[in-house]
Amino acid sequence: MKKHNCRICKNKLDNILDLNKQPPANSLFKKKKPKKFPLVLAYCKKCVLLQLTEFPNKKYLFNKYFWVTGTSSSAKTFAKIFYKKISNLTKKQSNIFEIASNDGTFLKEFKKNKHNILGIDPAKNISKIANSRGIKTIAKFFNYSTAIEIKKNFQPDIIFARNVIPHVSNLKSVIKGISHLCKNETKVAIEFHYAGEIFKDLQYDSIYHEHIFYFSVRSLSKIFEKFGLYSNDYFISPMSGGSVVLIFSKNKKKISHNLKKKIKHEADIRLNQYNTWKVFAKKVKNHKIKFKNLIINQLKRNGKFFAYGASARSSTLLNYTEIDNKYIDFIIDQNELKDEHYSPGSNVKILKFEKVSKLINKYKHMILLAWNFEREIKKFLLEKKFKGKIIVPFKKK
Repeated sequence: MKKHNCRICKNKLDNILDLNKQPPANSLFKKKKPKKFPLVLAYCKKCVLLQLTEFPNKKYLFNKYFWVTGTSSSAKTFAKIFYKKISNLTKKQSNIFEIASNDGTFLKEFKKNKHNILGIDPAKNISKIANSRGIKTIAKFFNYSTAIEIKKNFQPDIIFARNVIPHVSNLKSVIKGISHLCKNETKVAIEFHYAGEIFKDLQYDSIYHEHIFYFSVRSLSKIFEKFGLYSNDYFISPMSGGSVVLIFSKNKKKISHNLKKKIKHEADIRLNQYNTWKVFAKKVKNHKIKFKNLIINQLKRNGKFFAYGASARSSTLLNYTEIDNKYIDFIIDQNELKDEHYSPGSNVKILKFEKVSKLINKYKHMILLAWNFEREIKKFLLEKKFKGKIIVPFKKK
């Protein structure tokens, strides 16, 4: 396989896991099937950074987007918790700036509490939704150039970016832009799906083309330090199957006791070492075999499935394990933007619950693809009187 270079330091990468050619996870379609691209996870020994070797053009991935934050009750609940955590870092009526602000669900909490808000998001369809709700949103990609323009009229006291920094192909320009926007007292909160959780729970379904980087606390801190931003604390987020919100500032501050413990824990479990991730790759291959065998055996006994949650991560799981429309009749998803589309690669029709509510109890089992919202979805299905078996592909330890 061709060797690729690290996007940060240009060092040669070592391949970890080949998930085969796959279409971009959010390239849902109605007629024209999307293209496929290699999906290979690799490791830089110099940056201790996990990353994809290649990926499609960012405009192809993000100009039109299907994930809407406000469709998840878990996200809306966490938005209130996130506000309390972050608002403690600043004064009243501060300037709050969110990168990749989506429909404005998280900025909404700050606006309600009298802060001055601004969001930026490249998805024009989602930015339009945010602006229509009174959440001022710039429909552009964030980078150093846009940061220069924004600073002319708006200098934040708080900058936050939730589960977007892993998506960024021009990462150095983005972090340079964040640093440029910061005053000395500005706090920066970066939320990311934590590599430690991916490793612990074998969450290979979270590897897809939009997620270029897979950060640990150490690997992200090293990159931000290059641009004069220093980590000093963190808190846990329940999103994406287990995330970390790492806090940075331009001023070097005393590192919190919790962050010191986290850094030590990463060293103790060797999270940032190449051999650790080769073990992960071996376990992934074993999971693929076991999961596919489970589905085939259940199919023989009880017939075809339906599934719940046409999430981006479901695309990786279905394509890598080769579970497609021969196994699954339809996927339920409550996001109206996805309704009547097909899942990329596996070609399963996506439908709102209302369209199939009378059908679900004809099925003896279903696959919970959006397993990271397991509690929320199981509660919903229980309320709708579904009596079949729920197969969960991944379980948090």
